[in-house]
Amino acid sequence: MSYRLKVSAGSGYEEKDRQEVPVNTESAIEVSTPESDTRIIVRIPNYSGLPEASPNTCAYFGYPEHQYDQYSIAFSITFNSDVSFDDLLFGNDFDRPIRDHLPYGFSFAYKIFNYTIDPSATGDVYADKPFLFGYAASSINVMSTTHETVNEHPFLKEDTLAIGPIKNTAVDRDDDESDVIPSSSAERMKYFLNEDHRQRYAFRANETYKFDFHNAYLDMNSNGKGFSLKLPGYNMSIMKYWDGQPLRYVLKSKSTGLVYLVVVFELEEVSS
Repeated sequence: MSYRLKVSAGSGYEEKDRQEVPVNTESAIEVSTPESDTRIIVRIPNYSGLPEASPNTCAYFGYPEHQYDQYSIAFSITFNSDVSFDDLLFGNDFDRPIRDHLPYGFSFAYKIFNYTIDPSATGDVYADKPFLFGYAASSINVMSTTHETVNEHPFLKEDTLAIGPIKNTAVDRDDDESDVIPSSSAERMKYFLNEDHRQRYAFRANETYKFDFHNAYLDMNSNGKGFSLKLPGYNMSIMKYWDGQPLRYVLKSKSTGLVYLVVVFELEEVSS
């Protein structure tokens, strides 16, 4: 069986709330809600999905920083009210149970993922509606507030220099070194694994924040054969366990469940 990939993004889970994403182009689609405005670009190497006019790849994957990445979800978002770093989640959820479709050794693969890739991720893959979410500030690879429109490279660079902590009226933290966000992506992600650190910061209303989530661990459509998993020491096709559900990434509020952005990767069967 062969498959082709389709990517859509929008403000909600329903198909009517999403629009098709032109993969590997720099033409961002816009997602607007009463709470936020978002622009999103999706990149996938060796792409042969929909829409058919999508380029096979893009310059992003030609740079050493991304030559092994299997996909990139890059977006910029402007919130209409302040959102605590301790409230913004990013991850996956599903509409139906997947517990009966999990492959042998899944628990081992999950431990690898949780230990080496995203220690902040928590969830319940055995629930009736499975989910796995981490905090955006500690889960998304690159975060930036840079407002430059022309960059040397066609991808986002880490830049959190302009992000300051929430002012504490009881304690003046202006000279507290613990309130300085590390300059590297890896150290920033590690820094915000700490709940106290997350609670000191907020995404400010009317400021634009940029993110790039990418990894080398999930091949979205390996040679037209569907999803495959590539973890350190663990490489396998997951199609024989697939129940037809799409892979869905969601950016949402922890406290209210409010959804800001949904990105869906779904496979369509191709007739021989």
